[in-house]
Order: sequence, then C-alpha cells, then structure tokens
Amino acid sequence: MSEADTIARPYAQAIFEIAIKNNTFKEWKNILVFIKIISTHKKIRNFLSGSLSPKYLSLIFITISGDIINEHIKNFIALLAENQRFKISKNILEQFLELEARYKNIIIVELRSAFSLEDKEITKIQKILEQFFLRKAKFICKVDPDILNGIIIKVNNTVFDLSIQNYLKQLSNALNF
Repeated sequence: MSEADTIARPYAQAIFEIAIKNNTFKEWKNILVFIKIISTHKKIRNFLSGSLSPKYLSLIFITISGDIINEHIKNFIALLAENQRFKISKNILEQFLELEARYKNIIIVELRSAFSLEDKEITKIQKILEQFFLRKAKFICKVDPDILNGIIIKVNNTVFDLSIQNYLKQLSNALNF
C-alpha cells in the first residue's frame, strides 16, 4: 500500500460512513469522480498545488461543482483544501469504491485481455469468480495487447495471470537456471 493510500484511507472511510448513514453512495461517487477529474487535469494540478489559500481553493471547487453538492460534501472539499489533499483524490475514490463494493457484497474484477472478449466469455468467467469468492462480480475490462494472448484477472490483491506474457517469463526464468 502506498503512502497516498494510507493517507486516503481515513477520508474514504469517513465519507463511506456518511454515505451509509444518509444512503448517498451515488452523490459521493459523483463528487469523488468530479474531484478526481479536476484534480488530475494537467493545467489544474499545478493550480491546486500553488499558493492559493485553502479557503479560496475550496470556494472555487464548490462554485464549479454547482448543485451536485450538499453540506457534507462542502465540508469534505474544505477539508481537502485545508490539508492539501486534492492530489490523493484518485486514491480516495478507489478506496471508497472498494468499501462500497464490500458493503454491497460485490467484488470488483479487473480483467485484462489481449483482445476484446465476447459477452458470453465474460459471463463464463463471472460465474466461476462468483462461485469462488461467493460474491457478485462487477467487471472492469481492459484490452492490453502487451500481454500477447490470454487474460489477467485481478480481484483485490489476488491476481490470476493466465497470459502468454507470463508463461514466456516463467519459461525464460526456468531456462536461465
């Protein structure tokens, strides 16, 4: 776990508890995605780490957020500005989504394949993973030609690397001994 993840954890945990209490997962997800997009934009990133006061910075964020925010979110934005934490907004979003998935008994599956998979192939993988983890699976699918062929499945810290790239690496390691 990176330092940014460690710093992000209490923020994600706090807003997750607020989201449970008020049933506002969607609102929090939307604002976290919005903050992440704004915070990671090249031109704005320098602006956020500049010399603006936290009060002015949070005011700018709240103003451009429009009507998608409530008092809890305003306080959250002010806290991020005060502690200069906009740069870890991506980590906060990821941890919030993990907490939400765990709460809803869902596993987030990152599926990388060399080529685009058909729906029936994904459904087959989904059934196997749901039986294995005893949870519903939600997929994030990516095409990655670098793995040559096969698939890589990542669920939390568990990785099933069934790629040709991995087999070639293992073969290379075996031949070097």
